[in-house]
Amino acid sequence: MKSSLQFFKSALLLFAVFILSSESYSQPAEIPSHVEPFVLESGFYNGNGVMGSSAVKVFSGMVQLHNVPWLQLHFSDANLGNESYVMIKSSIYDVAQRLDGISIQQWNYFSAFFNGSEVEIELFVGAMDNNIFINIDEVVVGEWATSAPYSSICGPTDDRTASNDPATSRLLNVGCTSWIIPNGKFVSAGHCLASSTNVVEFNVPLSLPNGTIQHPGPEDQYSVDVSTKIYVNGGVGNDWGVFEVFPNSITGLMPKAAQNAYFTLVQDLSPDSIRITGYGVDGGTANQTQQTHVGPNWGSSGTTMRYQTDTQGGNSGSPVIDELTHYATGVHTHGGCNSSGGNNNGTSFFLTAFWAAVDSGIIPVELTSFTAVGYEDYAEISWITATETNNAGFSLERKSTNSNWIEVAFINGNGTTTETKAYNYVDEQLNVGAHSYRIKQIDYDGTFTYSKLVEVDITAPDNYALFQNYPNPFNPSTTIKFSVPAEAVVQLNIFNAIGEKVDEVFNGTLNAGYHEMIFDASALTSGIYFYRLESNEFVISKKMMLIK
Repeated sequence: MKSSLQFFKSALLLFAVFILSSESYSQPAEIPSHVEPFVLESGFYNGNGVMGSSAVKVFSGMVQLHNVPWLQLHFSDANLGNESYVMIKSSIYDVAQRLDGISIQQWNYFSAFFNGSEVEIELFVGAMDNNIFINIDEVVVGEWATSAPYSSICGPTDDRTASNDPATSRLLNVGCTSWIIPNGKFVSAGHCLASSTNVVEFNVPLSLPNGTIQHPGPEDQYSVDVSTKIYVNGGVGNDWGVFEVFPNSITGLMPKAAQNAYFTLVQDLSPDSIRITGYGVDGGTANQTQQTHVGPNWGSSGTTMRYQTDTQGGNSGSPVIDELTHYATGVHTHGGCNSSGGNNNGTSFFLTAFWAAVDSGIIPVELTSFTAVGYEDYAEISWITATETNNAGFSLERKSTNSNWIEVAFINGNGTTTETKAYNYVDEQLNVGAHSYRIKQIDYDGTFTYSKLVEVDITAPDNYALFQNYPNPFNPSTTIKFSVPAEAVVQLNIFNAIGEKVDEVFNGTLNAGYHEMIFDASALTSGIYFYRLESNEFVISKKMMLIK
C-alpha cells in the first residue's frame, strides 16, 4: 500500500510543482463519478380518502445499471403530498432510505448514495393525498478507482493509521473532510465548500480492494444545507468554511445527537504535537477512509497552523487537533510536506472571521480562586475550567486525572441552593442563567475525598434576544432559548405558515437572565412554523421546521 502511494507521489511530483504557484497546495480528492440517463416514472395516484388510514404501496420499480460500484438517484420531479413517501432499497445490502415531501426537498431531489448497481423503488400514497408521483431522469454513477493524487507525506513513510473519531465525517462529492463543532454545525476547508458539497457521511466503511470508495447506509448520510455555507478560499492562513446539514431522513436526528460527539474549539498556537484525522487517499481498502497521524508543531503563528503531520488529498477540512487535549485549534487546508522536509498547513482560530463564523461563543474563564471545603487544599487537585457557551451557560472540563465527577450547586439571588446536579468528566453544558453558582469538584484517592467550592457571577443580558431553536428541523420537540434583560411579562407563541396562532409555550413573568423552553409539537403536522417572543414593546420571530 505504501509503495503504491510513493509511486504515485513520484510520478505526479513534477506535475504538481508545475501547476502550483508555491510549495503549499490545497488537498481535496474529487470522487470519480459521472451521470447516466435512466428514466423511471411511477404514474399518478390518489389516496383512498379514509382519514387516519395508513399509506398504501401503489408502485414499485427497479433501477439497474451494469458494473458500477455505487449510485445515487436524481428525481426530475415528484409530488409526495403531506403523508406519501418513497422507499429506496438496496438490492444487495439491508439498507434503505425513506423520503417524504419535506426530506426529498432537503436532499435537493437526490437520494442518498447506495453501494452496488441496483436499487428498488417503492411509492406509498397517504390516505388524503392526491396526484402523487415520482419521476427519475438520471443516476449519478461511481467510477472504479484508478490512481491517487499527489500526497503530502512528511518524511519517507506514510505513518497514518486507521481511526474512528465519531465527530469526523467524509464530505462529498468534493472528497474532503468535515467535523462537528459544539453548536452542531460543521467546519471544513473553504476551498472544499467552494466546490460541490452535497452529502456528509459518518461511519464510512472500507473501500474495495482496488481503492474504489464505498458508502455507509443512509442512516449515516446527511444532506448539506447549501444555503448555510460560509467560506473563504484565500490560501494558507485564510482558508476556512462553516456549514449546516438537514436531519437524517431515516432517524430524524442531527449529527451531533446521532454521533454524540463534537470538537471543543480553542485559540491556541502552542500545542507540542498536532494530530490530523481525516479521509485522505491511500491504496486499497484504506482509500478515503478515516485515518489519523500525529506529528510535531512546526512553528504555528498568527492565522496559520504548521505541522509535520502526514496528510493526503481528501484531508482538506480535517480538524487540526491538539494531541494533549483533543481540542481543535483550526482546520487543515494545504499540503507542503515531502520526503526531505517542509510542513503541512491549516487555518487557526486566531483568524477573526473564522472564529466569528463558528459562532462558538466559547470564552474560557479560569476559576483560580476557590475555598477548600472539608479538607485543606490538596496538591493533586488542579483547577476547574468553566467555559461560557453561547452566553447561556457553562461547560466544565476536567483538568485533573484523579477527578471522577463534578457536582454543581445552582444558587438563586438570595444565596439559597435551588438544585444540585452531578456531571461526568467533560463538556457537560450547564444552563445556569444569570445567577451565581458554586462548582464542587469531587476527587477520589483511596479513602480520601476532597472538594472545592467556587462562586462565579454571570452578567445579566443587556438586551432581549431570541436564539435559533435546536434541533431544527425537529420531531416532535425542540428547545427554544431567549434572554430577558429585566424582570418582565413574556409571551412565547407558535404560529403556522399563514400566521395563525397554533400553540402557547409560555405566558408569564420571568426574571432577568437566559431562559429556555421545550416546545412539544406532537399535536401538529409537518411543516414550517414560526416562534415569536413578545415582551413590552419587544417582538421578534424565528422560523423552524417540524418533520414527522
